[in-house]
Amino acid sequence: MSHDEHSVGSVTQASLRDRAREILDGEPRFQLLRSALPSLDQLLNAFYAMPLAPALARKLTLAREQRPEIYEHSLQMTLIALFLAIRSRLPDCDLAAVAAAGMLHDLGELDVDPELLRPGRRLEAAELRHVYAHPMTAYLILKEYPQYHPQISSAVFEHHERLDGSGYPRGLKGGEIGPVGQILMLAEAVTTLFEKSWRTHGASRLSVMLKMNRHKFNPELIDHLIGLLHGGEPRGLDSLGEVSAEVVVAQLDQLAEIFRNWHGAYQGCSVDTPKVAEAPLVAFVNERISGLEQTLLETGFHPDELAALAAGIENDAVALAEMQLMVRESRWQVSDILNEVRRRWTELQADAAGRALVEDWIGRTEALLQG
Repeated sequence: MSHDEHSVGSVTQASLRDRAREILDGEPRFQLLRSALPSLDQLLNAFYAMPLAPALARKLTLAREQRPEIYEHSLQMTLIALFLAIRSRLPDCDLAAVAAAGMLHDLGELDVDPELLRPGRRLEAAELRHVYAHPMTAYLILKEYPQYHPQISSAVFEHHERLDGSGYPRGLKGGEIGPVGQILMLAEAVTTLFEKSWRTHGASRLSVMLKMNRHKFNPELIDHLIGLLHGGEPRGLDSLGEVSAEVVVAQLDQLAEIFRNWHGAYQGCSVDTPKVAEAPLVAFVNERISGLEQTLLETGFHPDELAALAAGIENDAVALAEMQLMVRESRWQVSDILNEVRRRWTELQADAAGRALVEDWIGRTEALLQG
């Protein structure tokens, strides 16, 4: 059945299963999943077994016809979520719940202006609230249906949370996030990276992202994917093209300066005005920056010696490419910290001195990230 034929009629469990099979057969990045599963039947049957209320089938049909990027993203995310669930040995009844949660996780985005979701669009605070509300919107829709509540609706609510509390909309931590929610979180992040960088970086950027996010996602789930990548990586780091040593060194310098700027400001106020350092806003930023530095250490990069890392490898294209991916992921995580501060600005009250310290660091950091 061709993709165009799916545009006729309403979305059904059978049409979802058929489109999932097309993706597994036709998308090169999904060959890894195929090769790692003894049979595709268990995965594909989960689509057929998932609950699909008529009103929600209509919403998926609307997404397929008017917002195909959301529909295709949901299908691909569900395939990765089901792979993780199967490798975690979840029973078949739970696989059907994973399939439903994956397909319906972005229902709330159907109510968000597509312009706000355009890649690279810089969002104002009021616009960010619309985007950050979409897991709650989907949850409120699903909780009205007994077959989705609470297992599926709760997992959908949690798909942008993180184990270290840095996610949204509720900032849940660790065991506060259910097992299906933990699967959706990682599947969502992997799918987004697939969409953004597979053509240029293959599995390499995903491998770096997974290694640098063991505090944010379930490590056992991460290991399923790392084993998958190392078992059959379709593109190596040497396929990334020319990498400029000067650019990598400049970005390492910028990253090191971001850390230095924060620690200089934080240590200064710790000595001069300890109460400012203890303010929730200031303590929060310090915790996040320290966490990112710890991740770099665990990945083999010392934050104080970042620029020195590039010395002597100017002619080693593979080492430079790996370092470039590490820098890119680190810069993305710094941006994520800035976004989290904006999301939680009101909640993390601080006195004027604390706000000024954080605002100054944010301004300097944004200038470095844009440089």
